[in-house]
Order: sequence, then structure tokens, then C-alpha cells
Amino acid sequence: MKNKEAIIEQQKDFIQNLRKRTVDFINSIDKTEIETILLSGSVSRADFFPRIKEKGEYDGMVDLIVMRKSESKINADDIFGPDQDPPIPYHCVKVDGLWFAILFTDFIDVGMFSKFEEPRKFSVLESQILYDPNDAYKNELAKINQHVMEDLKIQLDNSLGYIHYLISDYKKDRWYRREAFIQLHENLNTAIRAGIRSLFYMNGFYSPAEDRAIYYSHSLPKLPQDYAELIPQICSQDTESEEDYFRREKLFMNEIVGFIENNKG
Repeated sequence: MKNKEAIIEQQKDFIQNLRKRTVDFINSIDKTEIETILLSGSVSRADFFPRIKEKGEYDGMVDLIVMRKSESKINADDIFGPDQDPPIPYHCVKVDGLWFAILFTDFIDVGMFSKFEEPRKFSVLESQILYDPNDAYKNELAKINQHVMEDLKIQLDNSLGYIHYLISDYKKDRWYRREAFIQLHENLNTAIRAGIRSLFYMNGFYSPAEDRAIYYSHSLPKLPQDYAELIPQICSQDTESEEDYFRREKLFMNEIVGFIENNKG
């Protein structure tokens, strides 16, 4: 598997060029009523790894978060022109062959941030400031980071509590008596997803969306020993097997949950 670090090294010149083109794009727009612009997503992470389409275009977009000034009524169309790909839930425009997916929003303060769903929080925090002439967002980010530190402790405790509930004898017994091992395995899968989120919390991050959480978890600073070998063993399953359920549960609880509980601080 090509982990994030390998992709970053492989794509560094490509990413540098994309960032330069993005800065050129930002410099070309009217920012009179814009407070802050962030580079987000895979270009911000430096692991943008798109498929190249027939005409040499990238099958992907550069993600931007654009915040208007307080009390401004301007909208994305006023700045960027019409949305060129309406089915995508962002304002999408193509400039000089490069697509941009723009989240156009009011200024993100700590109050707004606290109400975001977790993947959006992850996205905001991994972003880089491209434009913030008054340091408005830079100053607000200090408050956001303080909120994050407190919130992650709560999220970690809640996630661990949920895992122990799912793996409890009370929850297992109803399905064990029915020999519904497929449901036992599915409950364990839910617990494993919560365990992956807990690894992010323990490392000081929100968890990304589930369709990418396991992949990005491999790049976390603090992980159980032999994590890359451990995860496939835990995720591999025979859904009709009682024995395989207890094999997976033991590995998960001892190696993942045990590691988190011994290192969460």
C-alpha cells in the first residue's frame, strides 16, 4: 500500500505546481468582500493523487474554503461566476484547465466550527491559510484549537464507552443465543470503526470520513506496534463463524482498545 507519506514524496513537484496555480487564481479574483481563503483537501495535505483523463486533465479538484466578511451579502456567483458542476455540493469552477471546488461560507468562528460534523472539522483543521490579510482567521484559530483540545477528550471517552457497550456480554448474548454470528461481526465492525476514530482522537485529531479513515490512520504518530499488519487481521472476517468472531474481538480489544486506554493520557 502506498501510504500518505509515499504519495507526498512522489507528488511533491506536482503539488507545488498546483499550489502555485491556486495562488495565481486567488490573486486574480476580487477579494474586497472576502475575509479569508483556505486551501483544503488533498492538495493541502499534499497527497493529491488524481487519475489523468484522456485530454490530460485531472480527475479531481482543488478544494478551497472561502469566507466572506461579516455582514457581507456577496455570494459565490458574484466572485467566481456560475457553478459549472451543480451536482457536486460545492461551487465548482474550471480555470485554465484546473477545477476548483469552493466551500463559500460566512466567517468560520469557534461557534460555527463547533457545530460542524466531524469530517468538516477535520477538513477545516487540515487547511492552510492562503489569504487572511487582517489575521482574522489566524486569531480565531487559536480559540478553535482550544475548543478542539477539550472536545477531543470528550469524543475519546464517548467513543471508548460505545466500544465497550457494543462488545459487552449484554449486547453479545442476544445474538449469541440466536447464533446470529453475522450480527455479532457487524457490531464488532461498528466497534472497530469507533476504535479507528479513537486513534485519531488520542493523537489530537478529528477523524476524517469513514471512506478514508483507515487509510489515513496509518500516518498517525502514535499507533499500536505492527499496526499495518494488525488492521488486516482484525478486518478480515468469516461472518458465519463464531470462532472467527472471538478471534477478531480479542485482537481488537487487546491490541487497539488496550493501546488506546494505556496511552490516552
